[in-house]
Amino acid sequence: MGTLRKRLESVEERRALQQHRELQRQFKGRSADEQTFFCTHGYWPECATELPHRIEFTACGIKTVVATEWEDEDQKDRPKRRT
Repeated sequence: MGTLRKRLESVEERRALQQHRELQRQFKGRSADEQTFFCTHGYWPECATELPHRIEFTACGIKTVVATEWEDEDQKDRPKRRT
């Protein structure tokens, strides 16, 4: 059983290394904003079809709420912003 476990761990390590290299390749040449977007949402901005209106998460005991909205040319359906 020890040999099988070692082989499985080896396969898992190779897979993790491949995933790491793929992410490094994807992050290369991306702006900090694009990288932050990817880390927050799990996909690149150009792949987004619709952003959630509100995202909540807690990290290190701090609750964070992020409100999002699209900037586009068609603003007739969007309520006016308060200033």
